Amino acid sequence: ASMTSEGLKMKDIILVHLYMKSMKDFNVINSVYVAEFDLCPPARVCVETLLPDGVLFCIDCLAHSHDIATDDVLSDEKLVMHVQSISHWAPASIGPYSQSIKVGDILYCAGQIGLVPCTMQLVSGGIWSEAMVALSHVEKVLHAMSQKTTLHHVIRASCYVTDSKHIPVAHSIWQKKLRECEKVDDPEMYNDVATEFGKLAVVVVSHLPRDAAIEWHVIAVVDDPLQRKHFTKRMLSEGFQIDCESVESSSASCASISVRLSLISPPASQLDLDGPLHDLVSMFRQAVEKLSEDCNASPLSFRAFFRKDVFDVGILQSGLQENLEKCVGKKTPALILVPVVDLPGKEIICATCWLS
Repeated sequence: ASMTSEGLKMKDIILVHLYMKSMKDFNVINSVYVAEFDLCPPARVCVETLLPDGVLFCIDCLAHSHDIATDDVLSDEKLVMHVQSISHWAPASIGPYSQSIKVGDILYCAGQIGLVPCTMQLVSGGIWSEAMVALSHVEKVLHAMSQKTTLHHVIRASCYVTDSKHIPVAHSIWQKKLRECEKVDDPEMYNDVATEFGKLAVVVVSHLPRDAAIEWHVIAVVDDPLQRKHFTKRMLSEGFQIDCESVESSSASCASISVRLSLISPPASQLDLDGPLHDLVSMFRQAVEKLSEDCNASPLSFRAFFRKDVFDVGILQSGLQENLEKCVGKKTPALILVPVVDLPGKEIICATCWLS
């Protein structure tokens, strides 16, 4: 009904996030889900997390209209990779989703876990092995969609883990793989790989498909990563620290913004979030305003991962929504709240926004 009201069809959906109360419902939800899509379903991320009481699952979608013509030429051709057969190079999809969908120069990839392609069973060896195998699957999907695409072309990376102890492992492996894919012909250009690439959001959830320990999800852009525009800022707000990072593709077709709220000193009493939430959204607005004049990307989804043990979801939702509408106005993105088990360090909110 929401899609129809926007003049869109189900086939226009290119990326789905499915958050479940219990992974035990995976097969039932899939049996209904699969009936709504044809042979080229959207890419998908699926995890179990701490949804509010009474909420069995939550789904959000990113859609792209293919009926917009520019100079009598249809813009942004859509290419789909939907492999269900057993192979030696990457895992078949274990649900009704495509491994990747490319629209224009943007690649929207499905979440990847550490399955051995030829057996479709989780690799043995623990978190390190799973993380390496799953991330190598991401690399292979990117390469299959666009031959010269590597992890350096990722403009947004998310990582779901099932244990707080896995957070540093995820960061370590992400940086390791980025260093490995440095360009051989001119490695000097990639010396600052740790600072210029690989902005990564890691969150802890309660469960992943197939009892995996880690799942990677990326969006990449076929552009020149070294020509991207970056914005970073940090500020203190009433016992909190707010960090903002944004990156705009060199083609100016899209951008990604992340804003993190960390508690730097224990509160004397109950948390007063009015000021910090206002400052968080104000910093987000500054990042939007820093986009180049060439960039026509609009904020589409403001995905706020938050520690459930810290926040009342109703208060957080109303606070963020009110500040977004006040600060961003007509460009207010869709607000998606995702309660999680834990976040890195002293973070209590990690919000990511996709702009295209």
